[in-house]
Amino acid sequence: MQTYSRINRISNIRYGVTGFFRQNKIKIFVLIFLAILGTLTGIFTALKCGVDISNIQGYNLSIYANGNIFSFDIFFTRMLSHIVVIAVISLGSLSIFLLPISYLLFIYRGYLIGFNCTLLIVLFGFSGMFTSIVIIIPCQIALTFLFIVYFCLMIDRAIQRKRFGYCEKPKFLKLFFVMLIILILLNLIETLLLILLNARTILII
Repeated sequence: MQTYSRINRISNIRYGVTGFFRQNKIKIFVLIFLAILGTLTGIFTALKCGVDISNIQGYNLSIYANGNIFSFDIFFTRMLSHIVVIAVISLGSLSIFLLPISYLLFIYRGYLIGFNCTLLIVLFGFSGMFTSIVIIIPCQIALTFLFIVYFCLMIDRAIQRKRFGYCEKPKFLKLFFVMLIILILLNLIETLLLILLNARTILII
């Protein structure tokens, strides 16, 4: 009986996840495209700006290269950045006129990922490549995926509210705080990896 209940629960979860992606496939595709577009723009910009160790001060990157910074100092800055993202997405779902701000946000985040990771590789060679490919890019992909899911949930809530005057679960505050907890955990994992593996090359994204 317990085995059947567990299988039924897993099946319901799988059905819910499949239904979510099927229902939001166009939005997900558009957001992924915008994030990739921003990333490519960031890569191109970083390659064209000609940053090296001799002029790194001009780009305010010296604090990340001197090896004296403690990674948890940046943990809270990154966390604030994540909170701003979900706050903007939440506000953007309140009106169709604010919706473009959320789309621009995905382009901008993609730009920062491409720009910062490219500078890491240019400035620190193999060390920067290792940090980018093994730590930063996987973590940022996970974060971007979470932001996309949150965006879709918020838009679906906005559509429900407009059509029916109310929203089904999940409730906004519950959804917001669950998202916040997941972001804290991911940010903590990324920070710990940067401390343990290569704390000299931390960049805020």
